[in-house]
Amino acid sequence: MLNAHDIVLLTSLGSSPSGEIFNVNTEHLTSYIAGALKASKVVFFTVQGSAFIENVNNKLVQNLRVSDARNVLKYNNITMNKPKGFYSFNTDLGLTNASKEAFVKLGWCVSALERGVKRAHIISPINGALLQELYTRDGSGTLISRDIYEGIRAANVGDVSGIFDLIEPLVSAGTLVPRSKTVLENDINSYYIFTRDNLIVACAQINIYEMGYAEIRCMVVRKEYRSQGRGDAMLGYLERLSLQVGCTKVFVLSTQTMEWFVERGFKEVPVEELPPSRRAKYDFKRMSKIYMKTITNERDLDTAELWWNR
Repeated sequence: MLNAHDIVLLTSLGSSPSGEIFNVNTEHLTSYIAGALKASKVVFFTVQGSAFIENVNNKLVQNLRVSDARNVLKYNNITMNKPKGFYSFNTDLGLTNASKEAFVKLGWCVSALERGVKRAHIISPINGALLQELYTRDGSGTLISRDIYEGIRAANVGDVSGIFDLIEPLVSAGTLVPRSKTVLENDINSYYIFTRDNLIVACAQINIYEMGYAEIRCMVVRKEYRSQGRGDAMLGYLERLSLQVGCTKVFVLSTQTMEWFVERGFKEVPVEELPPSRRAKYDFKRMSKIYMKTITNERDLDTAELWWNR
């Protein structure tokens, strides 16, 4: 029906082969069908207008990774009865009906994401909420997305040899500045790695500067794992880290072609746009080109993520 450009409306009423009528749980129906369709988005409305609020600043929680959503449910001792979904609450928690509803919707979001849906939204039923959520930068509800960052972690001294072996071919080719194992060990706290079965398949370094600037360096993906989204995942992860520490301008330097970064929103800028401390260390003999990107909102990163991982 969708291929014929029709709009399909499903009801909560189902019937057995014998004609008996059943009232089907709509969230269950939505989660399963969205997963079967591999939908880009699924939207759940909360009947009582409940929402997830941050304890620290009393602001709406705009984004959650599916791993974070699972942790929220686990922390609140909410269990799942597969395949029906999240339903069981610890009565000692004293949750209100509105809170229970929000947790149930969160559970169904996780269920949909586990079935292949890329994004799930929880929205309060107020005028304009859907349009605001889908078409504005800040949205109106909470967006839960699949965790494409699974496998990325901060590097430690035990990863030095693996990082050295990964970057050495590019160092030999003159693409990267040489880094000895001693240098890597001294700077290891600024490195992040993407692992698969304990093999380092990608790495990158991030340096934080004054005035809200962050530099991404030494970003390398193992040759046999390129064009599989790992570079995008690493970039997105570091961009989110930058935002978390208050950096809205992210830049990279290279003497090589930079189409990959340009395609992801970076623009070439002059040396004068670097933060003062980084400008003082700029190597005019090497004459690296500088590409910079401004990030002001995590929803921008979600939009880019959806595009590059579609």
